[in-house]
Amino acid sequence: MRPTWMVQATVNEPLELLVSFVAHHLDLGADLVHLHLDHPHPEAHEAFKGHPKVKLTDCDEAYWKRLFPRGRPPGLPGRQQANYRQVYDTMQQDWVLFCDADEYLAPREEVAAILARQPARMDYLLIPVAEKVLPPGLQPATVFDGAFRTGQPKGADYALEIYGPDLAPMLERVVAAHDVGKSIVRRGVDCTLRTHMPLQVTPGTGLPPTGPKLTWAWMPDAWLAHYDALTPLYYLVKLLARHLVNKAILESGKRTGQRHPSREEQMVFAVAACAQANPVEVTEVLHRLTPQSMAALRRRGLLVDLALAPDQTARKHFPDLTLDFTPEAFDRALRVKHAATLATMGVA
Repeated sequence: MRPTWMVQATVNEPLELLVSFVAHHLDLGADLVHLHLDHPHPEAHEAFKGHPKVKLTDCDEAYWKRLFPRGRPPGLPGRQQANYRQVYDTMQQDWVLFCDADEYLAPREEVAAILARQPARMDYLLIPVAEKVLPPGLQPATVFDGAFRTGQPKGADYALEIYGPDLAPMLERVVAAHDVGKSIVRRGVDCTLRTHMPLQVTPGTGLPPTGPKLTWAWMPDAWLAHYDALTPLYYLVKLLARHLVNKAILESGKRTGQRHPSREEQMVFAVAACAQANPVEVTEVLHRLTPQSMAALRRRGLLVDLALAPDQTARKHFPDLTLDFTPEAFDRALRVKHAATLATMGVA
């Protein structure tokens, strides 16, 4: 019997990205795409109204009060994991992929066929990451245009060789974001859900895991296409928003939610860029390859061709929507949606 599978994401992106994310995974055969709307999004409700394979949940004050007496968790990872748990405990599908709206599963064959081959004791499949970058000289026509770089092999350290001493600390794993991957998890596994992969059940802080060790494997012939920088502005906004959240958490006396050294270096870099004339152009260097860095990535076998066109897939599945995937249109929507963040950081 064909396994069923679904996708879940906690989202706060412009409509075009949500539509392309939904359409892409429906095109792969997903039986359901469940979006948790981290902020009000009336356009999404209108776009997906009545669609049998799309579910929207408004993460409003009432939603969070039902889950937590103290209300909405301040950090995005905490909100994501709470939403994962809600979905996982009630899902009807056999498997679920937990990812973000800028992460697109890119398999070489039908997802259901891959899942059907998994032994009964396979708890989850981990999907390696390929991150979108801009080759030298490319002026993208859509936010999805570009090449894809992958993480370096375990134990390798190529960043200095590829990017030089200034950028290497921010790209220490060769990519700007994570190279850990995301997971598609079988229903009913006794586990603690985390952003990248499930863990053995941990009964309380400081206590060792209980239960059997989880069984996993890399998803064969598949990548997770990560559009970490759909546009340079998108990337800058992402870093600044995370900086402001972490700042608020620290000022409240709690530990910061973002602790990876390279991402912290990127946030410091982005905040410093806000004092310059064109902070978007300054931070673009982290995703804009030079001829030298592109050649070095190719020499190390760290470029992959995924041949994705999410904009075309979006128009195929939602032909009645007016969608503009140009970087200019995407940035206009970002400036409206994230006006407070940009104003706080003094970005015009």
